[in-house]
Amino acid sequence: MESHRPTCYDIASHFYVSHINGAVIPGTRLSKVLESMFHRRPLTALSLKYLQELNLTRLHQLASGQLTYEAFIEGLDPELVTRERAADAQRQALEKERRAEADRWAQEAERKRNAIKAARAAREVDRIAEDAERKAKDEARLAQWTEQDKRNRVAAEAFYEARIRDPDYSPLTPHDIACHYHIDNHPSAVRSPFSNILWALYQGHVLSPAYINYLKVKGFTLLYKLATGQITYESYISSIHAAEAAKKTRIAQLKARRLQRETVEAARIARERDPAYILRKKYGIVENSEQPLVLRLMNVLQHVEAGNRIAERDFVWLNAEGKRYFTKELREAYHFREAEFCAREYIRTRDPWNVINASGHYRKCKQPESAQELIGQVPAKSLKHPKIHSAMLTTHGGVLRDLKQRKKGLQFGIQAHELQPKNFRPCTLLGALNIELGNFSEGHDWYAKAEKLGASKQSIDTELKGIFRRADKTLRETMRTSLLAIDPVRYRWVDEKSRV
Repeated sequence: MESHRPTCYDIASHFYVSHINGAVIPGTRLSKVLESMFHRRPLTALSLKYLQELNLTRLHQLASGQLTYEAFIEGLDPELVTRERAADAQRQALEKERRAEADRWAQEAERKRNAIKAARAAREVDRIAEDAERKAKDEARLAQWTEQDKRNRVAAEAFYEARIRDPDYSPLTPHDIACHYHIDNHPSAVRSPFSNILWALYQGHVLSPAYINYLKVKGFTLLYKLATGQITYESYISSIHAAEAAKKTRIAQLKARRLQRETVEAARIARERDPAYILRKKYGIVENSEQPLVLRLMNVLQHVEAGNRIAERDFVWLNAEGKRYFTKELREAYHFREAEFCAREYIRTRDPWNVINASGHYRKCKQPESAQELIGQVPAKSLKHPKIHSAMLTTHGGVLRDLKQRKKGLQFGIQAHELQPKNFRPCTLLGALNIELGNFSEGHDWYAKAEKLGASKQSIDTELKGIFRRADKTLRETMRTSLLAIDPVRYRWVDEKSRV
């Protein structure tokens, strides 16, 4: 055995029982018995009985002193001994490989730690070098500023002495000194302690640390630089002039931007007060257009605003050249004027077809309630002919569809189909109502029948797209599956719309 502390597996292999699970699992009763035997500790009667219960006869004999370890080995099944030794050899080889791998990992970790330490030490050397270089630069700059400060004070003193020797010299006031440094507009410039600092600078005296700190803390940056030798008086004046010029430029830019905003705002107010703009905005027309088109468009809008119908030639124009102006708002206004006209015609003629036409227009301008009210005014005796009765029922079913009374609409649709079985319009109504109610199979059958009776594929697909677009998520997914199952090519648009 190796010198390291034996494991449960080592002990089990020693007694050639590693093939027994309980022998190699720490803490089990068998592993504890084997450990006592391995360390030559006497077993209790219960432990000896336990070995007998496990049918480990040879092991019991060894534990009770009936056999020596050598005799125990000799009496074992040679095949078992060979298998156990092979397993132990394989385990030891794997353990050796594992330890070698662990050693490699430990060496790699040590190498990385050493590399990190070396890199850290190199960075520390670089930092020290940078600090030294920075300190040297700071010292050189400070020395330069000190020399420049001396030159500044010598120049200031010479200027002051030359001035006081002038025959026309008169004592300077704090305001004169402030003007010399171009800060006469600052209220503190003529009051102590600021005036004292300026006077000392003017005479070329050395400023005390308190005065230097005052300039720094109060934000007199240029004067602070002048007092510490960072700039000369000439560069100080240049900086003052540059700052004044920049300030004037900023003020001019601010004035220009404010003027531009005011001009834009004035133009907006003028535009929004323009009756033509207000009228175009009401009908959702926001783009500008060519002058001839504006004149024609405004004539149409003013005509509609006055409560009149759109003339046929203008309606044709709006559906062709002026199509981009035929907005949702203008279309609804057009349908409302047409609905009102047809309603008046019904009152004049009592012709039910006018009610049917009016209902269609009311639906298109989103006023199904008005259509419902108008349909209720038609007496039953006016609907004796099957064709007009079917048309009225179909129209009424469509109105009920808009009012979300779909089940009642279904009844009207079925009655309309029974009156006119060869007319596709009741079929399309029944198709739409059934699909909106979730009856997809019936809805598809009604649409197929409508197509056979003359409804175009385009009109049916357009209606299906509208239902799909307005449907909730659950209905839309079911409708998508159903349509793709019927014709994945024709109805491929459901996948495109479901991603929108």
